[in-house]
Amino acid sequence: MTSREKTLIGAVAAAGALWFGSQGLTRYRETVERNRNQQTEAEQALNEAHTAELRGKRARKQVNEWRDLSLPTNRDVAESLYQDWLRTQLTGAGMTVTQIADKSGSARNPQFGEVAIEVQAEGALPQLVDFLHRFYSGPHLHRISTATITAADGGQKLSLMMTATALILPDSKRTDKLAEGEPRPIEGVKSLDEIRQRLVDRNLFVAHTPKSGEVAADSNAAETEFSSTVYGENGWQSWVRHKTSGQVSRFNEGDAIDLGSLKGKVVEIEDRRMVIETDKGRVELRAGQNFSQTTLLAPPAA
Repeated sequence: MTSREKTLIGAVAAAGALWFGSQGLTRYRETVERNRNQQTEAEQALNEAHTAELRGKRARKQVNEWRDLSLPTNRDVAESLYQDWLRTQLTGAGMTVTQIADKSGSARNPQFGEVAIEVQAEGALPQLVDFLHRFYSGPHLHRISTATITAADGGQKLSLMMTATALILPDSKRTDKLAEGEPRPIEGVKSLDEIRQRLVDRNLFVAHTPKSGEVAADSNAAETEFSSTVYGENGWQSWVRHKTSGQVSRFNEGDAIDLGSLKGKVVEIEDRRMVIETDKGRVELRAGQNFSQTTLLAPPAA
C-alpha cells in the first residue's frame, strides 16, 4: 500500500468518524429535547391531576356541609316547617306578614327537591335588614330567588314580596325536623347593629350624589377589566387588562391593588373569581367584569 493510499484511507476514516460523531451528537440532542418535553408534559399532567384532586376534596367537603343544611327528606314536613320558620323570622324582625303560601312546583328531580315559599310582608328598612340578617344566618340550604321592594313615604314604609327557595337533599339523615344549631356567622360581619347602621344611614330610595373626585376614579375602574385567571406553580393568578392602553397586570393572593376607586388587597383567587379586601369590606369580582362592577360580600369587621 502506497503512502498516498494510506493518506487517502486515513482521510476517509477521519471523515467517517466526523460524520458518525455529528449524527450521534444530533441524536443525543434530539433525545435530550424529547426527554425534556416528556418531562414538561408529565409535570403539567401531574399539576392538573393535583388541581383536580384538590377540587374534588373541596367539592366533597362542600357536599357534606350542604347535607347538614338540607330540609328534612319528608317533603310535606319540609314545606310546613320551612313556611313556619319564615313566618317566625319575619315577625321576629318586626315585620307584618300579609300573605304566605307554598309555591313549590310539581316537577321532581332525583338529585334534590326544592321548596318554594312566596311571602308578602310590610315594615320599615331596619326591620327588613333584621329579617335578612336572620335569613342568611339561618342553618338552611336556601336563598331568596326573587324579591320586589316597594317604598312609600320616602322609604319610611316598605312592602316586600319575595320567594324563598330551599333544597332537600335525598341523603340527608333528618326526616321530620329542620336543621338546628347556632346562627351561622356572616363573613366579615360582627353584629346586626353594624349592618343596620351601614344600610339605614344610606337612604336606598333616593338618588346618590357622588363626592368630588369619585367620578374620575370610577371611570378609571370601569376601564380596567378582570380578564381571566391562570393556575400555576404558586396557585391561582388574576390577569387584569386596561381597555384603553391594553396593559396587562397580574395579581397573586396577598398583592396590593390600586385601580381607580378600588384600593385594597387580593385575599382570594379561584377559577374566574377574585376577592379583594377594601376599607369598605370584602368585594367579589368575576372574570369579564370591570372594577366598577364589584359585589360587596361583607362590610369590614370592627
